[in-house]
Amino acid sequence: MAENKEAKKDDKAEVPKKSKKGLLLGGGAGAVILFGAIAATMGTPKKQVERHLLGGPFVSKLSKSEITVNLAGEGSKRYLVMDLNVEYFAYEESYATSRLGTGLAGGDGHGGPPSAGDPLYLAMFQDSVLKIAARKTRDQVTDQVQIDSFLEEVRVAVDPLIFPVCVGDSHGQTMPDKKSGLRVGESIADATFRGMLHEHDVEVNALEKTVKLDDGPSVGYQGRERDLKVENAKKEHVFLDVTTIEPEFVGKVPIGLGGKVRRIYRNKFLVQ
Repeated sequence: MAENKEAKKDDKAEVPKKSKKGLLLGGGAGAVILFGAIAATMGTPKKQVERHLLGGPFVSKLSKSEITVNLAGEGSKRYLVMDLNVEYFAYEESYATSRLGTGLAGGDGHGGPPSAGDPLYLAMFQDSVLKIAARKTRDQVTDQVQIDSFLEEVRVAVDPLIFPVCVGDSHGQTMPDKKSGLRVGESIADATFRGMLHEHDVEVNALEKTVKLDDGPSVGYQGRERDLKVENAKKEHVFLDVTTIEPEFVGKVPIGLGGKVRRIYRNKFLVQ
């Protein structure tokens, strides 16, 4: 019986004790792994999201030369001489000045000559302002309250002329976006869509021959359409020219305005 008791004592003695040092080492290794994972996460650079924000306000001459127009009444013997400035916000200040032809020498940022302006804008601008001014009498363009109303009419008229709907990196109606080949249609001036360029897009699938404006329905095309009407969910529409779309392009292309006119100011406003 004594031998059996001794054997039990020996069995207990042979059970190895847990090492506190081993536990500490194990815990330390876990901490090192955890710290390494956190450090690796912190060290991974975040993907930069390109942001496009409107700059400004900017101010420019509305046209390179003065505008003279005969006023209504008094046998059209009275006339108004105007030199106007425009205040605007834009993604690029040079976008508006290049259209207006009012940029300074080297205004393109590369030391180049000043822009001659967009001939289409210049013709449409002068026509619009002449139509508005020709309906006014001398009293209407000399009374301060009515002058402000006149300048607001001019602002509404020139806003879509200076900032028409454009696609991607194309700022003109004749040039397509370089990546997709998409461009605005011939009737783009009649578009009801007036969203900002980097807040909206056209989803193009050249493989399936479909285009889609924002959350609107997909519209199929053949490839010969120069004035394809496309709507968003609000029924706002644009016109697109799909004849130059790259045959394998699939992706989204920004569409909208490059800026907006805030106010028109008088630089010279003389009735004679």
